[in-house]
Amino acid sequence: MSFAFLDGLHQSEVVLYLMILLGGLMTFEGVRQVINGEAGAARSRNRRMRMIARGLDEERIVEALLRNQPRGDKRARGPVGGLRRSLARANLPFGPGAVLAISAALACGIFFIASTWTPAPAAMSLALGLGLGLPYAIIDRIAIARQAKLSQQLPDALDMMARGLRIGHPLNVTLRRVARDMPDPVGSEFGLLEDRIRHGVDLATAFREFAERVDSEDAHYLSVCVGIQHGTGGNLARVLTVLSRVIRDRLNMRKKIRAISSEGRLSGLILTMMPFLIFGTIYSSTPSFFLDVKDHPVFLPVAAIVLGLTALQAVILNRLTNFDF
Repeated sequence: MSFAFLDGLHQSEVVLYLMILLGGLMTFEGVRQVINGEAGAARSRNRRMRMIARGLDEERIVEALLRNQPRGDKRARGPVGGLRRSLARANLPFGPGAVLAISAALACGIFFIASTWTPAPAAMSLALGLGLGLPYAIIDRIAIARQAKLSQQLPDALDMMARGLRIGHPLNVTLRRVARDMPDPVGSEFGLLEDRIRHGVDLATAFREFAERVDSEDAHYLSVCVGIQHGTGGNLARVLTVLSRVIRDRLNMRKKIRAISSEGRLSGLILTMMPFLIFGTIYSSTPSFFLDVKDHPVFLPVAAIVLGLTALQAVILNRLTNFDF
């Protein structure tokens, strides 16, 4: 092999080119390690495993995952207690104080905007209704979505546990495998479950706490099945397999019912939005149709009655087109 092209280079140029090559190789290696590190973090499938990978101790992990859970047997009651339970079911990283502060700020903003085109009492009512109700509704929807996602993941987690039990693994090993390999929310929840059992909590008690924390039908079914099997004995792997099949069949049936009732739900949505569409069309084309009578003493009561009837219609149509089984 000939290196004649190097003969015309000065020694300092050769050193410079070698340093550039070495710098390029080091840059490539640094980028590769960063990508591998990010991939390793991504392989931590759930929030609990990511906390463990960051080196957090178990006490801080449990505190973060159970931030809004009631301590001991004390359960807060009233609106604040309901808000705390919704935050716990949604597993959000903030407490009721932050929600109340956001609600107050939102109510002030809505009142400032609404007071420019409506009387002060109506603007105050609108601000209080939306400022207090909207954050709670959003949190409740997040909690419902998390429960639905956990119910979808639960059959796979139970199948994984059943396979581990069949080949002879102890229960805590199968729980640890689910906690390591499954994404949130079931991964972190089963990790907490495994921690409780490892610290000496009774099996039935740990699953009952899990069901109370998640507060879904499928979790309560799992808690009851494990409690009965723990008290009477039997093949836990078979119990988990049967329960997994039952939960999966219930989810499939729910999807079929939603598909069949989709036309009714769409009709209900159209009927609910129709008054607002009519109002927007008339107001955009002929604003005087409403502006000429807005100062009449009967206008606001009639408008309030119409809004109340529209809301009642939405509730009735929602009950007629959503089936609970």
